Amino acid sequence: MATRSRRSGPKVGLLLPLVVFTGALLGACGDGAAPSDHTAEELEAAKAELRDHARLRTFEAGKLFGEEWVERAPDDAELRGLYAYQLVGWGLSKEVREQADAILSDDPGNPWGIYAKAYAHLLDGEAKLAVETVREAWEASPQPEFAFLYLRALAQADFNASRELLASFDEETRAWPEVLRMKALIESQARYTLDDPTWADTSRATLAELIERFPNHVIGYTSLANEEYQARRMDEWTTLIETALELAPGSGDVRSQHWRGLWSSELLPAEERQAAVEASMAAYREASPETLEGLHTIASMYRQMEDEERAVELEARIVESDPGSYHAMLVYVDETRRVGRELFEIYQKHGEDSPEYRAQLETMREAAYRYLERPLYSDRFTGGVYLDLYQALEGMDPIPAEELAEAIRGTAKYERLNPHITFGQAPLAMIDHTPYALEAADIVREGMPIMLDRLMESRDRYDTEGEFDQLLRSFLSDTYDVIGWAYFKAGHTDDGRHTLERALAIAESNRDARYHVGQVYEELAAEAEKEGDTETAVTWLDRAEDSYIAGFGASRGENPNEAALEALYESRNGSRAGIEEYLATLDERDRIRRRDRILESRVEAAGTYEPFVLARLDGELVDSAELEGKIAVLHFWGTWCGPCVVEMPEYQKFDERYRDDAEVAVLSISNDRTNEVIEDYLAKNDFDFTVLVDDDYVTRAGVGAWPTTWFVDREGYIQFVKIGTATKLDEEFSWRVEALREETASP
Repeated sequence: MATRSRRSGPKVGLLLPLVVFTGALLGACGDGAAPSDHTAEELEAAKAELRDHARLRTFEAGKLFGEEWVERAPDDAELRGLYAYQLVGWGLSKEVREQADAILSDDPGNPWGIYAKAYAHLLDGEAKLAVETVREAWEASPQPEFAFLYLRALAQADFNASRELLASFDEETRAWPEVLRMKALIESQARYTLDDPTWADTSRATLAELIERFPNHVIGYTSLANEEYQARRMDEWTTLIETALELAPGSGDVRSQHWRGLWSSELLPAEERQAAVEASMAAYREASPETLEGLHTIASMYRQMEDEERAVELEARIVESDPGSYHAMLVYVDETRRVGRELFEIYQKHGEDSPEYRAQLETMREAAYRYLERPLYSDRFTGGVYLDLYQALEGMDPIPAEELAEAIRGTAKYERLNPHITFGQAPLAMIDHTPYALEAADIVREGMPIMLDRLMESRDRYDTEGEFDQLLRSFLSDTYDVIGWAYFKAGHTDDGRHTLERALAIAESNRDARYHVGQVYEELAAEAEKEGDTETAVTWLDRAEDSYIAGFGASRGENPNEAALEALYESRNGSRAGIEEYLATLDERDRIRRRDRILESRVEAAGTYEPFVLARLDGELVDSAELEGKIAVLHFWGTWCGPCVVEMPEYQKFDERYRDDAEVAVLSISNDRTNEVIEDYLAKNDFDFTVLVDDDYVTRAGVGAWPTTWFVDREGYIQFVKIGTATKLDEEFSWRVEALREETASP
């Protein structure tokens, strides 16, 4: 279905005779414009040819042909939209957006303009915006091209939604080649997203159907050839690729797939591969006009064949031809990435303290600055280069503070592929190595919505709400950690302490927060010592020591708490004498301190609890009256609760410890919505502890936080209450149970 802009086509209605009459008198056409140099039939044939270029993926020639026809028929929106797709094949987001603007400036609701705008969003990595935009075009005018883009964008933004959209199409729409192509792609993606390899066979069947029904569409052959290549079925690959080459000898997409197959497989002896690839290159050059796209395709293959001289020659031609072009930018970024790969290889071979690595850091720095000073087509790769620059500068000794700060600012402005670095590690480096701690805190705050969006996109990877909740808690704890550390380094000690303690309240095992809050406690100890308050100073140092020990126990190996703990020991003892013995007793010291704190946490005014009769998962009822004379542990939890999920493996061990103990009853009460959710969770994790199903008992009993655990003596009095996660639950819960056993032993 063709859709024209308001400027295209003849005038209509009562004005038509007047226009024709006036034109005859003045010897002019229409509204005074120059006469058209094409007929309506020629214009439709041009559109058909652009669709042919899309079908054959001959974007090199398609772009040139489209340029010519857009100049001849600039007011035809459909023509511009079809030309925009040729530009998509080159990756030219700016030019695609220009086509969209040219259409929409005259006709804001034109579906072809909206379609082109959606493609610009997709090329710029804005899949969600592309979905929202192309949906409008599809709903206004169902076109095969719109259906393809709608599915393509949705598959990137929301895989399940793309499957739902595909299923919603009627039979005629599902039979379009563009939709069949996307159906195969979605099915191929399903094997990974749904962790089901059988989807590969479904995708292959769809591609076979595409080839059978539309034998002149190249994408069916190349997509199926890729599947055959992955399976190393090279005879089938050869047949498919040769058919594609017969259809489209001038397609860089098909040719590059052919070259890589010849070069990287065992199809040919090693000594024959380069000659075979170059013969195919020559055929490509003969069949296709010379373009920047084609030159870059050939140069990339020479890079893969490690023919540096040929690659450099072609890349120089690209840059000389148009230094501000998209393909020149690809040359620049490839150069920077090669330096980065060499840096990583040197790191692996020689280590970060080697002279070779230090020298390569300087090379990486120079390459990054060289890229940033180029006449860049767009900011598509700018964030990644700033990220490389920041990491290179941070590895230097000494670290150039002002340069590092500028690199981190650039990373924060442009880099979105690695938000945990952009809004986590990089601001932390800014705090530690530059005088801009509060600016770093601002970067973290500004990045929070971006981080949350990225986390929400990962929701489907988690089986329970609790597992996802724990991810969110970890993110929040890390965020408070960086902001709190920024406050402290900027001289706002109290704000820093409170914020860091909040980070630990959310995730008490946060290793970095443990280290940072320990540093704050040491500073507070130093301030107290200056004021002559030795007792307070000792208290703060004890707290710092406790924090380092807890952080040291969280993960052994490269851990800042270890070094901080050793430094604190040396400071408090005047030397390192005895430090090995001290470190060897850390676990026991930590265990003793934890046990003392737990036993001191007994409820001051113990009371009884609300009686209950609750059902187990198998339907059997459990009456709290049956617990009389026993020590009871009542654990309130839910699969939706992140801290609950974290401690469940330990809870399983604790349950097993007392399962056969006639004096102790261990019961968990789940607050989940359905038994099925609980059963699925238990089965997945191989848990078999007793679960009672909440019937709103938690409300009657006044439980308002999860997890909550009551430790009840033989008389029915709650003697200990634990709210929140217990990292070493089995050990710490058993201390409470055994304390109650000793104090209320049966006569």
